[in-house]
Amino acid sequence: MKSKLLPILLFLLILLNGVLIFMLLKRPHENPRNNPQENFLTDQLQFSKTQKEDFKALDADHRDFMMSLEDTIKYQKDVLFSSFNKKDFNIDSLTVKIGLLEAKKDAEVFSFFNKVRVICTTEQAIKFDEIIKEAIRGGDQRPPNNRRMPPPRNDGRMLPHGNEGMPPRR
Repeated sequence: MKSKLLPILLFLLILLNGVLIFMLLKRPHENPRNNPQENFLTDQLQFSKTQKEDFKALDADHRDFMMSLEDTIKYQKDVLFSSFNKKDFNIDSLTVKIGLLEAKKDAEVFSFFNKVRVICTTEQAIKFDEIIKEAIRGGDQRPPNNRRMPPPRNDGRMLPHGNEGMPPRR
């Protein structure tokens, strides 16, 4: 029995090691598209090769800056939320710092998109403006007069579809 089991176990171990090596080298669990927004914008705007290179440089700088801001904000929030047991803690100054950092993030996003728009041709800039407007609205379809629809009368609670969960009619 042991002599038959040994080759089978050896084969299984070799097979599992091969799968592990494949997973480490190819990393199929990771998304192959490192930057889907880059692909989306460059595809939608039909950037030339030069424009794509310029965009990649802008994007790399932007990402580095945003990551450093995110790290700083995370640190400040860690300080804030670890201060529950401190008596002489000034929450106002810390929340103001966090707010200023968040504002700096928004300004950086605006600056990045402004720089991207500069590398666009006139036609691309028009398409870019449409993409940004749609992104800001979040796909929100507004009525022709461009006013927001009033909120639902159910205080924002979701109502079930059909008659499910409703009391029976009398």
